[in-house]
Amino acid sequence: MFDLDVNNSLSNQIKSIRKYLKIKILEDNIRFRNHNKEREHVYDLIKRAVVHGESHSALIIGPRGCGKTTLLNSVLHQISSETDITSDAIIVKLNGLIHHDDKIALKSITAQMQLENVVGDRVFGTFAENLSFLLSCLTSGADRRCKSMVFILEEFDLFCHVGRTQTLLYNLFDITHNQQAPMCVLGITNRLDVMELLEKRVKSRFSHRHIFLFPNEGEEGSSPVDSHKELMVQLLSLPLKYEVKSAKRRKGRRKSLVEDQMDIDQEDTIHYAVPDEVLSRCKAAQLQLTSHLARDWNGHIERSARLDDVECALEKLCYYTADERAFRDVLFQLVSKLSPTKPYIDSADLCAIIDNVVAPEHRVKMLQSLSILELSLVIAMMHGMEIFDGQPMNFEMVLHRYTKFANANSSTQTVPRPVILKAFEHLQALEIILPVRSTDSIYNNSDTTTSRVQKEYKLYTLAVPVEDIRDAVKGFKALPTEINHWFNNSVV
Repeated sequence: MFDLDVNNSLSNQIKSIRKYLKIKILEDNIRFRNHNKEREHVYDLIKRAVVHGESHSALIIGPRGCGKTTLLNSVLHQISSETDITSDAIIVKLNGLIHHDDKIALKSITAQMQLENVVGDRVFGTFAENLSFLLSCLTSGADRRCKSMVFILEEFDLFCHVGRTQTLLYNLFDITHNQQAPMCVLGITNRLDVMELLEKRVKSRFSHRHIFLFPNEGEEGSSPVDSHKELMVQLLSLPLKYEVKSAKRRKGRRKSLVEDQMDIDQEDTIHYAVPDEVLSRCKAAQLQLTSHLARDWNGHIERSARLDDVECALEKLCYYTADERAFRDVLFQLVSKLSPTKPYIDSADLCAIIDNVVAPEHRVKMLQSLSILELSLVIAMMHGMEIFDGQPMNFEMVLHRYTKFANANSSTQTVPRPVILKAFEHLQALEIILPVRSTDSIYNNSDTTTSRVQKEYKLYTLAVPVEDIRDAVKGFKALPTEINHWFNNSVV
């Protein structure tokens, strides 16, 4: 336990532990867990491109939060420790959300290649001419060998949206296909149907190499809950230095999770430590604690991970989401609660945080994110459906009820009709209100939202239960008193 007699020292230690664990949870994007075959595949592609000058292209596909970017970061980190990657290759990272135009992408490529001075005020006819000039600038030596290029395209599907020319993808894949220069192009996307978005000419030059990452694919026989428990121990444990002899254990003694990690390496090393590259990026230093204090902390973390209520809470979170970032956010909130009066994490806090993440209904949160006008239209529609025994309503009927309420309350601001119609359409886009089907037949998916009916007269029904609206109104911040009173009044 901490020495509570020295308040200053305790406060500083808690502050250091809290800062270190937050960096470990949020900023450590180098360590990669599981998916060993997929990681080996990516490592092999990049290594062959950097060391042997080969050209490759591949797509890394998987849902958000499964570790696609972390996989690439860990591979690049390993290769940089094995070879002089800064002199042998150039890493170019593009993002479909940022580099949405070929000109912007080319400008970023030039900057990352550090060739702005070479390009200068040159004018090129096509994108391909510009890119080939950049590659020619990288050639050096008597044999005119070019540096290897590694292109990482985040949000790959946004580079091939309908209505956009895929000139960038075509030229990159063409270089790898014809082996004009040593280049490895890796796309990262969460869309399984991304190949359907590619143009024919782009498909013909792509290698059709797909690397799939799916969550909850840990070691064989391990469940998602076990994986979360291991991750919890790994992220919340403090660094310990072990010697070779500390890895030897007596026969018949049951090993703990911490001791299992000690047996991984048989050399002097520091376990559970944040990589120096991450700390230098965050302008922090390695945590300096006594061995006794770190062992006590790690033992407490290990015991907490084995508690039944923690296991139940983790199981609930696994059913809710497979995104590892959500679990890291939970651990971040847990670490933030550390203080001199509460120097150890509490399992009850972990359960409460997970309950807050899982328990709130999504529809209630969505209703609370609406504007005052949109929420008023929802209340008007709810009252109208109560009067007409659940019959669907159109925009004119909802507008009539809202106008009646606005006229009865002089404090309510007058809103133009087009603005109200736009708010009504936004409710439809959020699927808070849904169009009524014109038939109950399962073979007819058409509804009343056809060209034959004006949009003001299309029939809609409320898609959220009244209980959710009541919870949203109850917890709505800065809701005018008149609207609260209007909601709670009986319908007349």
